[in-house]
Parts: sequence; C-alpha cells; structure tokens
Amino acid sequence: MVVGIVVAVVVLLVAGVVGKLYFDYVDEPGGGPGGEPVAQCALSDSLKQQAHVSSFRLIQAPAEAEKGMKQTHCAWEQTKGRDGRNPRTIHVLVYDYAKFSDKADRNEEMAEGNYTSFTSYASGSQAKQVDGLGDQAMVVIPSSSTDLTEVNLLVRKGAVVWNIRYFGRDRGFLSDSAFPVDDAEAVARRTAEELVR
Repeated sequence: MVVGIVVAVVVLLVAGVVGKLYFDYVDEPGGGPGGEPVAQCALSDSLKQQAHVSSFRLIQAPAEAEKGMKQTHCAWEQTKGRDGRNPRTIHVLVYDYAKFSDKADRNEEMAEGNYTSFTSYASGSQAKQVDGLGDQAMVVIPSSSTDLTEVNLLVRKGAVVWNIRYFGRDRGFLSDSAFPVDDAEAVARRTAEELVR
C-alpha cells in the first residue's frame, strides 16, 4: 500500500514536470501587434517575416529640439501567434548628428567619434569590417551562452550612426539552442540596407 502511494506520487511529479516542459515548449512568445513604426525604424514586410518579428515598440523618440544629437531607440519583437515559437528581437539605435551644430564637418566628426567608441571594444575573430554599407560598418558577434545567438551591426553614414542588434534562440523541449549566426548576420545586414539611406 505504501509503495503504491510512493509510486503514484512519483508518477504525478514526473507527469507534472513533463507537462510543464511541454507547455513551455509549445507556448509561443510575444505580445500584441505593437505600435506604428517611426520612419527611422520602419522595415519591409518581407524582412519582418525573415526575422520573425512584427510587433513594433518605440523605446526612445528623438528629441524635438532643433539642435543637438537626435537619438532614436526602437525594437521589433514577436507578435504572439504570428511569428513562431523561437524568440527573436531586433533593436535599432540611431544616433543622428546631422543637426548637432551648424558645421557639417563637426557633425560628421561627432558621428565618427561615436562609431569609433562602439567599435573600439571589438577585436579578433568576433568582429569584422563590412563592405557596401554606409561609410563605415562592422559586425560584432559577442561571446554569449550556447543557447543564444546575437549579432551587432554598427554602421556610420555621414553624420548618422546605426547600432543594430539581432538576437534570439531556438526553443527545444528540454533546453534551448542557438540558431545559425549566418542567419542572424543576414537579418542584421538587410536591416541596415533598409534603414541606412
């Protein structure tokens, strides 16, 4: 009788753990459809589909002041039930120095300094120059856990700097795993190609 009760309790515990793992596995991440994107962060439908993101969130709007650096920070995240069960996110930070001062050369120098400050920490095989994007571009693949893929793409064109970060993971039943870095690089590059004009 006691052995039967112990076995029943163990079976219930195992079933509970397996059930929780299963429901976590099949539950899709994301929230609502988000807001209307600002021009600095607007992406094509085909890119959003490739990146598995469709929900826009404006984190920081640029200042309304006539002079000074204009910073925009936005994110593209998943819409629950639309973008799949593997979490993905694109963050875009735009540092626009075009109206920092009345001197165009000074504005471009400020953007160059901003770009250099971002790229100065990147070295070795995790960072490489990228041709064909803006005046300067570098992709950085930070060291991260084995269950996360992350790519940062830094681009400067004239007096504007873009910092594009695409990251996510593939969900598994017992544990998550990274997805191919080449896929993440392709999304980050295409994001830059659409935003850097």
